[in-house]
Amino acid sequence: MSFSRRNLLTSSGALAALSAFGWNPKMAHAAAGERKFIFFFAGGGWDTTTVFDPHHGSDKVDMDPETLTGSLGNLSFTSGEDRPEIDRFFTRWGGHSAIVNGMDARSVGHASATQFSLTGTSASSYPDWPTLLASRAIGDYPLPHLVFSGPNLAGTHGGAVVRAGGGALLDLIDGSIVGASDSPSPLLSTPSDSIVDAFVYERTAKFLSGRSDGGGRADALLTNLERGMEIEGRRFEAGLSDLGSSILEQGVKAAEMMRLGLSRCAMIGIPGGWDSHGDVTVQAPQFDDFFDALDQLMDHLSTTPGLAAPWLIDEVVVVALSEFGRTPLVNGSGGKDHWPYNSALVVGSGVRGNRMIGRTDDGLIAKTVDFSTGEADDFGDIIGPENLGAALLQLGGIDPESHLPGVQVLDALIR
Repeated sequence: MSFSRRNLLTSSGALAALSAFGWNPKMAHAAAGERKFIFFFAGGGWDTTTVFDPHHGSDKVDMDPETLTGSLGNLSFTSGEDRPEIDRFFTRWGGHSAIVNGMDARSVGHASATQFSLTGTSASSYPDWPTLLASRAIGDYPLPHLVFSGPNLAGTHGGAVVRAGGGALLDLIDGSIVGASDSPSPLLSTPSDSIVDAFVYERTAKFLSGRSDGGGRADALLTNLERGMEIEGRRFEAGLSDLGSSILEQGVKAAEMMRLGLSRCAMIGIPGGWDSHGDVTVQAPQFDDFFDALDQLMDHLSTTPGLAAPWLIDEVVVVALSEFGRTPLVNGSGGKDHWPYNSALVVGSGVRGNRMIGRTDDGLIAKTVDFSTGEADDFGDIIGPENLGAALLQLGGIDPESHLPGVQVLDALIR
């Protein structure tokens, strides 16, 4: 017989123990082989030629003259003395990495392109990839999709999203936020708070037991009570009092949440001024800083035991993307403007690494591709964010057809 937290908590013995002694957490678990996802998003539109899609030798693309095309295995990328961490990352982790080039963003407007890049559609009711992956997880996660920073498009699946930013997460869960209001309310002691939680839980569970329609809001309350009580019980184990402020700290914290079975997905914004209309040279150091953090995160994943695999690197997929790319030529201000053709980086579990997927021509315009091989093909199709998203859903054990019917999966990405 399979027991969930719901089964456990609706037993009278468990409820009695809960009310008498406080919440005793049951370790959340994921099914064997289930993958977790850490998303990094560079809001503003990154210059794909700075790293992912070099075009040295083309008179239609302005490349940094101090750079050259680096090559490791099957990977090609922009290399230079001013970006050592990029070289280091691909030297160490290229075998786990796939670069996707020539992806049509469908828009050059920030909001609409972000919507397309993260959901594959312009419909506001559609959740983004991490929210969807978290809401349809096999495991039972108290913090399904943890948003540290960056965009969140929850659509109709807002119940799966937890915002970690602002430092209010634990204050909301343990109720101490009421003491920060203009008219502070008294705080309950921990034993009293546990008794109240147990009482509300038991009354709600009894109400639901007599319902045949799922209970609607009552069922949602019960789920949220379960999550809140488990998080409170594990706050010290997970170090939830300090979620970190740097991109590396947040990445490691996200990995720790996944190791403990608390989260399936996370979103982290990549800092920097990516909307570089006035000076495109700012992108190289920003990319180098990001790859430095990513290198250290991969180190952590490769040396930390996983929840459903020996190491987290065998269980976690890292996805880095932006809403669109930037023009091939520099404008009159030394910057580059919005451009629809984009690149993404996907690293980790289940990814067919050491692989370039998709192509752009010598004018940085996407070429048609065979989705099964990732190679340019005159009879293929141009990659869209929906094709990348369908591959991510498949990596996460979700049938893409159930969410984006008729959308072709970018099979070349999947090992």
